Amino acid sequence: MAQDPLTLAKLIASRICHDLISPVGAIANGMELMALSGADKTPEFELISDSVQGANARIKFYRIALGLSSSEQKLGPSEIRKILSDFYKDTRLTCDWDTDEDCPRPEVQTAFLALLCLATALPTGGQLRVSKESGVWTASAAADLIRTDDALWATLTSGIAPETIKPAEVQFAMLPECTSALARRPSYRVSDTALQITF
Repeated sequence: MAQDPLTLAKLIASRICHDLISPVGAIANGMELMALSGADKTPEFELISDSVQGANARIKFYRIALGLSSSEQKLGPSEIRKILSDFYKDTRLTCDWDTDEDCPRPEVQTAFLALLCLATALPTGGQLRVSKESGVWTASAAADLIRTDDALWATLTSGIAPETIKPAEVQFAMLPECTSALARRPSYRVSDTALQITF
């Protein structure tokens, strides 16, 4: 039986992230060894080190957000907060993971996709927050400026992505599919300075 398109896309993302994490990690380890050996921390050294750390953080985030997940896998709050802290470091966004329970990976994946959706509406940066109450997840954003593409955001409730969807917007197509797999439906609310996704 052929894989459904979403599962196939997740498998591809998982394979890419898996194949990249080892060499990037090896470079990071090499940079640490050079620092321990007393190598001068020149601007070039710092630039490479920061770039490697940033690449490592993005791979870990996207591996969860876009890769294959199993309901048997759980992620703890400290691990999630570390991934988010590294991912948003040196950006115009901050993110607060406001739940202290271990969470099934498919739910964390959907929350990460919601964060990616929110980020597209924050051209000047802002504050992101994820919480879970009585089984309901809420990903919210607060910012001085909220700018949404109505056709794109309608994808969350219709489940039908625009034909012109871009690679940077793939999260809008994936989030409804992931919430459906959780037997849930996403909804969103938007105002001039706040935006919220619930599922």
